[in-house]
Amino acid sequence: MEISNKKRTTKIKRTFNFSMVALLLLTLFFVWKENNVGALISGGILVLCVMAVQFVQINYIYYSSEGNKILIRYYPLIAFFGKEYNSIEFDKHLLYFAKVKRIAAFSDLYIAIKTAKGIAEYPEVSLVGLSKDEIGLIENDLNALLKK
Repeated sequence: MEISNKKRTTKIKRTFNFSMVALLLLTLFFVWKENNVGALISGGILVLCVMAVQFVQINYIYYSSEGNKILIRYYPLIAFFGKEYNSIEFDKHLLYFAKVKRIAAFSDLYIAIKTAKGIAEYPEVSLVGLSKDEIGLIENDLNALLKK
């Protein structure tokens, strides 16, 4: 099974960029008109939006369970300090634990595998950029592997 949220994340990124440019232009307009209150409000909204997007951590995600391996590639959609590309790849028979934790509108994927030295846990992967159906498909696929 393959899942990629490229189309959805492209729309999210374009919407975010357009909104931020519009807010920046609005802030500059208020500065030019010497409307300090308007500039402070629109500038504050701009800063809050940027901080919120950094907190939410929307990722581009590629999930594949084709063949004998599980492959998860992800990187932050909007990063101001450089993109950090991450990849998780392991044999299906090594899967020890997989769980999707949902808190409100946020979903994170936790994975642990068996190694020669014990259990290794991967860092959590934010699934905010995926739809509920895609998250359910990943969860069902991993649960089916755990039952084998």
